[in-house]
Amino acid sequence: MRFIYPEFLTALLLICLPILIHFLHFKRYRTVYFSQVNFLKAVKEDTRKKSNLKQLLILLARILTISALVFVFAQPYLPTNKQERKVARKIVALYVDNSFSMKGATDNGMLLEQAKSRAISIASSYGPETNYILMENQNLPGCQQLINQTQLVTQLGKIQEGPLSISVSKAYQQLKNSLLKQTENADNIIYLISDFQSYTSDFSEIKSDTSIQTFLIPFGSQVANNLLIDSCWFETPGHKKKREETLFARVKNLSSQSYQDIPVRLKVNDTIKSISNISIDAETEQIVELVYKNNSSGVHRLVVELDDYPVVYDNQYFLSYNVRDKNDVLAIFQSEDPAIRKLEALFEDDENIRFEKTAVSKVKVSEFDQYQCIYLLNLNKFSSGLVNALSQFVEKGGSLGIFPGMQADLASYNKLYGKLEAGLITGSDSVKLKMNQVNFNHLLLQDVFLHEKENLDLPEVELSYRYRVGPQSSQLSIVDFNNGQTAVSQYHKGQGRVYNFSFPLNDELTDFSKHAIFVPLVYNIALNSFEPQQIQYEIADDLVLTLPQSETFMSGDGLSISPMQADEEIQLSSINQTASEFRVDLQGVVQKAGFYNLSQGEGEVRTLAFNFNRRESTSPQLTNTQLENAVDAAGLLSFDVIDATNSNFEARILEANEGIQLWQLFLAIGLLFIAAEVLITRFWK
Repeated sequence: MRFIYPEFLTALLLICLPILIHFLHFKRYRTVYFSQVNFLKAVKEDTRKKSNLKQLLILLARILTISALVFVFAQPYLPTNKQERKVARKIVALYVDNSFSMKGATDNGMLLEQAKSRAISIASSYGPETNYILMENQNLPGCQQLINQTQLVTQLGKIQEGPLSISVSKAYQQLKNSLLKQTENADNIIYLISDFQSYTSDFSEIKSDTSIQTFLIPFGSQVANNLLIDSCWFETPGHKKKREETLFARVKNLSSQSYQDIPVRLKVNDTIKSISNISIDAETEQIVELVYKNNSSGVHRLVVELDDYPVVYDNQYFLSYNVRDKNDVLAIFQSEDPAIRKLEALFEDDENIRFEKTAVSKVKVSEFDQYQCIYLLNLNKFSSGLVNALSQFVEKGGSLGIFPGMQADLASYNKLYGKLEAGLITGSDSVKLKMNQVNFNHLLLQDVFLHEKENLDLPEVELSYRYRVGPQSSQLSIVDFNNGQTAVSQYHKGQGRVYNFSFPLNDELTDFSKHAIFVPLVYNIALNSFEPQQIQYEIADDLVLTLPQSETFMSGDGLSISPMQADEEIQLSSINQTASEFRVDLQGVVQKAGFYNLSQGEGEVRTLAFNFNRRESTSPQLTNTQLENAVDAAGLLSFDVIDATNSNFEARILEANEGIQLWQLFLAIGLLFIAAEVLITRFWK
């Protein structure tokens, strides 16, 4: 047994008062004169014994009454949790999970409403001196401040379900930090109210503080039938005008029943472009192909959707990307090299390519971000600055086509190839070689030669370079020589690609430019060069956008974001700028799935697509037993699990927090002894 106010036990000294009264009362006497005392002598002995017993019982009743009342004020209890209470004053911190999974329902209603009701019940079990801290998934201004019970009930009423979810460890840590900031001498208590989905229940990441008692209040919903669009992606990363696109959509059936002929629709810029009907078995997934065509340049807004109830937030998936009117291409050449005229003739007045050229002595590496493709034409040597700039260009998603020079400096080239993680030059061959193996399935040559694959006349070269490729290389052969060496190859680096020709583009050394394979190879490198685009973002509280610098987006000042379907604009302030990109912290401003315009001043920078997190739909909930096992495995001694569905929930909360209260028992005992004293005094004659 322990006491909330042990200092009151000093009041037990008051039992000296009835003892003193008892002894003083027995020393008091008075003289009574009788003419005949024989009768008194006869009854004297018996009366004295009865009187002494009566007085002793009264004394005992008074002592026990005082002791019981002192115990009442000291508030004794039997602790039932793993921690001993320190003081009577308390600060109670509550976390209410308001993620989409809390929209689940039981026979008692929606989980979120039940959670708010239980939070009010928890507050009702504490005294008026208790202060509270309330937290939800969205970090709103004013949250995690000390409030009273009335303010707590008001704030609970304002909580609505939202797309954000946070881990149990993060919720605990934030509430713990808020409690430790308080200077009051009080018991600190945390309540975590959630459905405890497995992907957020990271108890192993919690560093427990035994000075803070923590209670887990789990809610479990009934399993609802749910058909959802889990994710979407494209067959190829780039997008160009008048090209047929294939979009893949993964549809998951989390239900115990099968679905037949469910239409999956694709809308592009608010127009239905494709419909696919699917039949899907229970608890399976299916990938749907949706085919359409980019008929124009500019922003393309895509919505993949299906109809399903009662869970509706995962029925749509939003994507967006931009189709360029023309790709910007740069050729870097050696001064007075006639080979540049071949590329000029190839790209002149092309409706898909905007071609520029510059001599290597005049190149401006700071402008590389403006281009999607760069050709290195017969260069013999590279400066360190050019090597680093080209490596960064490819890393960020650019395409680089390399024709080595006739007198190539091997050390300089190998420095470039090393940065690009491509093969290294080991030497050169002056033996005439003929191309004879062509990968017609490669993107550059796919659907180019429909009827001439067997008898295609291929070029010859009189100077070529040999390469050594490591086992971990990303090399993909496009064209091979008749001796097995690679003539044209592709490498991946970061988000970009490197196309390496192992021979110079020189009419004296090769007839490559005179053959049919020249145009599709060289032209399609430029045509299929795409800047990397983020086609969708997942809504999160800590979402950060990474945007490249461009002519239309030169500084981070004056950025704002606004939903397309609402007359609302939110200014963005947290921006970090580097030499080539901007990082914009959205600070949780995006709360709804859909399309948003990112603007700077009066101009629109780009259109972004945001989607809800699908883990809310697919992650299972932990049972009470699983929660207890997870807590025990993490060694969290100050954590207790309380069943939210318990009919005696309030009593269980009070017992778990306060222990088994004994002051009522001692009050009853005190009243009993008062009644005993009254009865003895009144009826003992």
